[in-house]
Amino acid sequence: MKPNQVGRILGIGTRVAVGKLRDGTARAAAAVAAERAGAAAEAARVPAAGSGSEGVTEARGEAAPGQARAATAEGGRRLAQGAGRFGAALWKPFAHATGQLTLQVTGLLFAFFALGFGAKCWQLYKAAGWRDHHLPLYLGFAALFCWFAVSSFWRAGRKQRQG
Repeated sequence: MKPNQVGRILGIGTRVAVGKLRDGTARAAAAVAAERAGAAAEAARVPAAGSGSEGVTEARGEAAPGQARAATAEGGRRLAQGAGRFGAALWKPFAHATGQLTLQVTGLLFAFFALGFGAKCWQLYKAAGWRDHHLPLYLGFAALFCWFAVSSFWRAGRKQRQG
């Protein structure tokens, strides 16, 4: 992974999420303003039906209590959706970078084990040559951990190209 790539990914994801959140709130505010303007225009056209307080609230352009609750519930739902999208936009780049880093650290640990088994193989070969019956076992473990290290770095590189 290149230096500053994690910060760049997080920064871009955050800017995109904030932009979407800002657009969504602007659209929601415009929709509420248009709804209130439409309700006020309709209340001005319709004469008051009775002499009670209902006619006064309709003439002023205020929404009925049921409409206010529905608008509040709709605003809460939109806020929850926006928060969910913001979380997803922030989480995806973070999870991608963390996955790459995990694969690279795991590959490094496997490489250390492979080096340890390789060093032990060299010691056994220098001491007794091919006559030592533990040498094939250590060679097998060195090869296995070497493969684990190479495949882990290979998967990390493939994951970096995907994202």
